[in-house]
Amino acid sequence: MNLKFVQKNDVVDVVFLGTSATSLEVKKIKDFLKKIDLSANVFLEKETILKKSVNHEFPSFAAENRFLQLKKSIESDSKIIWCARGGYGSAEILPFLEKMPKPKKAKIFIGFSDISALNKLLIEKWGWQVITAPMLAQIALEKVSKKSTKAICDLIFGKKTELKYSVKPLTPNSSIMIPTLVVGGCISVLVGQFGTKNQLDWNKRILFLEDEGETGERLDRYFHQILQISIEQKKFPKAILLGNFLESNPHGTPKGKNIELAIRRLVQKILEQKLPIAVVQEKSGCLGHSKNMLPIVLGREATISADRVFLQKF
Repeated sequence: MNLKFVQKNDVVDVVFLGTSATSLEVKKIKDFLKKIDLSANVFLEKETILKKSVNHEFPSFAAENRFLQLKKSIESDSKIIWCARGGYGSAEILPFLEKMPKPKKAKIFIGFSDISALNKLLIEKWGWQVITAPMLAQIALEKVSKKSTKAICDLIFGKKTELKYSVKPLTPNSSIMIPTLVVGGCISVLVGQFGTKNQLDWNKRILFLEDEGETGERLDRYFHQILQISIEQKKFPKAILLGNFLESNPHGTPKGKNIELAIRRLVQKILEQKLPIAVVQEKSGCLGHSKNMLPIVLGREATISADRVFLQKF
């Protein structure tokens, strides 16, 4: 599937699959989309929008209503579905989503963080591509930089023909010149699907991993689980692409040294056990949770060249 780029005056279906937003936040989202010459549409707006903010990230509305909002967006004539935010709760709509037949028309789908719970179904079952990029509430509330906003806008309007990021090889022979499918997302959310039918398939693929606010110890546990599953099932990613892990969340800022230690331990285990997995790390910290977040497209092929560049073309 190729990305079907949007044009001026196109409609964007805005969805709240986990944590919801207030009516004021929705107004700011609509204002932003209008500013970039797009029109916002929110199905079931009354059923999925808060009258006032809450001090938690749990979903405030029934999973069925959140699913119906997404279903209507999938079935609409729009080219693009853009998640308003992640937060918590997207996995709860999977039982409903799994019963849907594959849509006849694929769409641009933008979302990350908690939205990663849907990636296996969207990419493997439906053949969609998921753009990991800032969500609408982040942009509208100015939680990301202008550079970040411009990058995703340029991509969806077809102004960019490639995504190109410098990477640091952490294992020998880290180049992958044959285009390979990229999968992954927020590591703590992906781990939540281990042992279920929605466990991600990373076999012979580039596994992209990122997160925010996780300690080095927890990351070490997640990395260990991924390696153990790979060994037990004899299904190894061709490469692990590490994004940003250093962004803070409401629970505090992670200790950078412990994050680095967890990554070193991951590489050490791969080398000691002679596992067929390359590991590279994006240099600038722009992939994943970050104020300067830049897009990466999951469900699309990429290469990692010998000159240390991750590349996706459109």
